Amino acid sequence: MTKLFFVRAVLPLVAGGALLAGCTSTQPGTASPAQSSSASAAPTESSSAGGSGTQSITDPCSLLEMSDLSSYGQFNQPESKTLGGARTCKYQKKIASASDATMVIGVNVRDDASVDQVRDTGGGVADKDINGRRAKEAPDGAAVGCTLGLAVGASSRVDVAVLLDSSSNEACQVAEAVAKSVEPKLPKG
Repeated sequence: MTKLFFVRAVLPLVAGGALLAGCTSTQPGTASPAQSSSASAAPTESSSAGGSGTQSITDPCSLLEMSDLSSYGQFNQPESKTLGGARTCKYQKKIASASDATMVIGVNVRDDASVDQVRDTGGGVADKDINGRRAKEAPDGAAVGCTLGLAVGASSRVDVAVLLDSSSNEACQVAEAVAKSVEPKLPKG
């Protein structure tokens, strides 16, 4: 009964928080009006870094195939929406009985948050390298989750967020494995 309560009542609430982990509510700098386009306009920060950032990613669900998750079990169809300024795609593992392990995986596209802005949610932030791409890993200190942010250009990133009912360490292992499937689909730069 206790595990069933956790799966049905507590986990969806924690999943929403974990999928938003790493969100930033403020941007440093001074607000100014947008500049008009012209042929002599200076390149943006992301284009000068050699990449287009995350703007070219139109569907966050296109970054992860259901087959990439098959080793973790059966998943419901992905759900795409916008949460906290991020375009997200959520994959929820199908639960057949109360003894099944719970897993939620999110792919979150953040157009205006760099990998250096991955937040410490209680477990620290560690530098990572995923297929040669700079990344930051943040295990959750309160929930049983982990966020792994992948750099895309200089000022945007894609997060892989995993929530399990076991441990943050295991969630980070899953996040890293999933990130290795997501990374080749990201813009280079």
